Amino acid sequence: MSKRHAGHAGSWYSDNRDELDKQLTKWLQAVTPAGELLPACGVIAPHAGYSYSGPTAAYAYRHIDPSRVKRVFILGPSHHYHLTGCAVTRHKAYETPLGDLEIDAAVTAELFSTGEFETMSTEVDEEEHSIEMHLPYVYTHTHTHTHTH
Repeated sequence: MSKRHAGHAGSWYSDNRDELDKQLTKWLQAVTPAGELLPACGVIAPHAGYSYSGPTAAYAYRHIDPSRVKRVFILGPSHHYHLTGCAVTRHKAYETPLGDLEIDAAVTAELFSTGEFETMSTEVDEEEHSIEMHLPYVYTHTHTHTHTH
């Protein structure tokens, strides 16, 4: 199975599973969710390195009720490669220091079949950070369900 390597782990955020888990847990627990925003069915969060944006991203992700998540779509800009529209991944999984996130291959194939999407090479995909920066938060919320509202 092809897997997108977490190429920014160790520089933009921790590549140590325990350290990353502690950081995310600390940032998420520091947020008191705004009741009128619960549960969020979508969020907009920053995608900079965690030393800059990690605590801020927690505000977005803390408003998601993990028990209600059925599917996650992450949209991000392409900083290094010109796209004429949108791209979908060609990988079957995204690697994170916390564990791998499986890609819904059927949904990806369905989107690609519309002719409205393209793919990037693995090299270009792994150079891009915008989606990767969200993956540890998505993993934490979809695999642990420890952050109740």
